[in-house]
Amino acid sequence: MKLSEIFSSTLRKAPTDAESASYQWMARGGYIRATSGGDFVTLPLAQRSLNKLMARLRHEMDSRGGQEIGPHAEILTLAAGVVQSYRQLPRILYSFEEITQLAHPRSGLFGAAHSPALKIHALTDSKEIQNNYQVSIEKLFEEFFKLLEINALKTDRGGYAFINEKGNTNYIRCPQCGYLESQKYAQRAKSALSAEEPRELEKVATPNAHTIEALAAFLNLPKEKTAKAVFMTVKIDHDEKLVFAILRGDMDLSEAKLAAALNADALRPATDEEILAANAVPGYASPVGVKGVLVVVDDLIPASPNLVAGANEDGYHLLNVNYGRDFTAEIVTDLALTQAGDHCPKCNTNLALVSGVELVETIPISSAEPATYTDENGKDQPVWMASWTLDLGRTLAAVAESHHDEYGLLWPPAVAPYDIHLVWLPSKKVDTRSDAEDIYSNLSTTGFTVLFDDRDERAGVKFNDADLIGCPVRITVGERTLEEGSVEIKFRSKKEKELIEIDEIANYVLENL
Repeated sequence: MKLSEIFSSTLRKAPTDAESASYQWMARGGYIRATSGGDFVTLPLAQRSLNKLMARLRHEMDSRGGQEIGPHAEILTLAAGVVQSYRQLPRILYSFEEITQLAHPRSGLFGAAHSPALKIHALTDSKEIQNNYQVSIEKLFEEFFKLLEINALKTDRGGYAFINEKGNTNYIRCPQCGYLESQKYAQRAKSALSAEEPRELEKVATPNAHTIEALAAFLNLPKEKTAKAVFMTVKIDHDEKLVFAILRGDMDLSEAKLAAALNADALRPATDEEILAANAVPGYASPVGVKGVLVVVDDLIPASPNLVAGANEDGYHLLNVNYGRDFTAEIVTDLALTQAGDHCPKCNTNLALVSGVELVETIPISSAEPATYTDENGKDQPVWMASWTLDLGRTLAAVAESHHDEYGLLWPPAVAPYDIHLVWLPSKKVDTRSDAEDIYSNLSTTGFTVLFDDRDERAGVKFNDADLIGCPVRITVGERTLEEGSVEIKFRSKKEKELIEIDEIANYVLENL
């Protein structure tokens, strides 16, 4: 490709709103441009890089027995309609498609509203075989990120994250053992309260104590001796249900954990009207005596005796509320949002809160209802499924974030839009153009991808643009070197330059790239 023809241009300065290094350098290198609505368009250089990534992933998936399907398939419905017999399992399906996410435009492709992605679905007849596929897919990701030379860290749930201060996702990380998970799903070591004999239930007046802080201060109790009530309205199978989530007062609710526990499609805070309709009182709500509400409690609640909870009456609370005696729940699970300073679930070290970017999201192994198959004995069995989504836009940005200097991008060969940036330096004395054209043709025929800067520009402009674009190899064809039958070769990641005879260019690049 000739640079004079490419639909792109470098910038002397980064956009004023660009916060991340990847946004700054990809904009300056002519890879992306911001559009309205917090989105970005990938220009030809970036699209070549993305196509290169997709080609490699397609090869890797096919080599693992994967079969490509069209985008936006409703995979559960598809599986239910296709899979009939155990002979049709296992199967691994993948697709390339555009995903939509919350926009954070100042961080560039890290926060683009739309992004290309690889989606993988493994369909099997057992959890055990799913575990084998999970190992295989994780190996694929690890090899892929190693090839791109980025430090993508595996999370506890099996996803991958790129830790970066400009990331838009909060992660909990252990500085000792390396435990890592997005904050919404992160675990922590929990400590139960001291054992006590259940005491008699007692209603007390608590005027104006409609928050945990106000209640604890009024009764002169630590927050962990109170029960926090959170009402949420969840959508499950297109029906809305009122859910009563109960945690200790010193904890906050992780809405993601609650949604996962209920297999909910969506959830939102309940309105006061919805709470009152359940015979509960906002600010003084309690699971005691409430009916027709789905109750979900954090797993520390059964081990927390004699808590203070709402009395479902304005201005009153109940002392000595005990799980099992005074109320029960349909689901007992971890609901707490892990915070910085909590203890690591693996090694008990104090946890830290860090920023990052989610590169791979995983949906853990689960029964793929309504998909079933007939086993070798003629009985219906559930299909098991796990899914992964690799965000290619964020991955490309992570490479740019990891590989740049003060002059521009330094793409690893596996993701560079072109192998070689060929720079022609005009001369008034010698026809350097024809030699550059011959070298361009020979390198392209040899199998290299070449970006040929054929513009009639000053050497400084051309070299600056080459650094901004960041191809692995720069070859300069000029009057001085041609007089010696050579060209100047410089690898973008090195300071040294080499004079190489024209006939040896291809071999030299091949051996050193």
